[in-house]
Amino acid sequence: MAVLEIIKKRRSIRKFTRKSVEKSKIKKILEAGQWAPSASNLQGWRFIIIDGPEIKKKIIEANAAYFIEHAPVLITVVYDNRTENTEYKDHIQSASAAIQNILLASEELGLGACWVNNIPPKQILRKILNIPKCFDPIAIVALGYYEKRPTPLKRKYKLDEIISYNRFDFIYDKGVKNLCLKRFLRKVYLNMPKIVKKILNEFVKKYEKRFDTKDRY
Repeated sequence: MAVLEIIKKRRSIRKFTRKSVEKSKIKKILEAGQWAPSASNLQGWRFIIIDGPEIKKKIIEANAAYFIEHAPVLITVVYDNRTENTEYKDHIQSASAAIQNILLASEELGLGACWVNNIPPKQILRKILNIPKCFDPIAIVALGYYEKRPTPLKRKYKLDEIISYNRFDFIYDKGVKNLCLKRFLRKVYLNMPKIVKKILNEFVKKYEKRFDTKDRY
């Protein structure tokens, strides 16, 4: 497929079949991630493949998105955080480039994938996966064979509405409702003792974003 065709066909997949993902395909996908651009050509990414139910269970119990329980494979993308460019956090940008390559390669190989940021706090994820402090977990990619091909979704804006020349010249929403409160509550929840979070999990689960209606994957 042409690159633009793959980009437009790609969707975030949250429903998977039970079919296992071939190791050869996983390696091809991660090779695509390895060939992403990186700041100062550091190539500081590392990919942790998670296919063991016990590790996956620990991640979910530590407050990750619940749908990843049904993904055959999880790929945790971590990146060397020893950067001089703290202003623009170039390690996050480099890791993100690799993640996008992973998503596009997955689409080309007939697999579904989802870029997941609703994952445990870094200090907890580091402990679960034995990640040293000089590496930051950036995201988890859920990977597997999708149940069905999701329908295309239109972009929210026309192309001309998101392009300007020489300066920022856009109409945009200047306020996001209850954003500060939502950030505060999320921080409080993530830092609660594990036993308290376990009690609250069923309540919180009801309010997790849903994407499983009308093919909105």
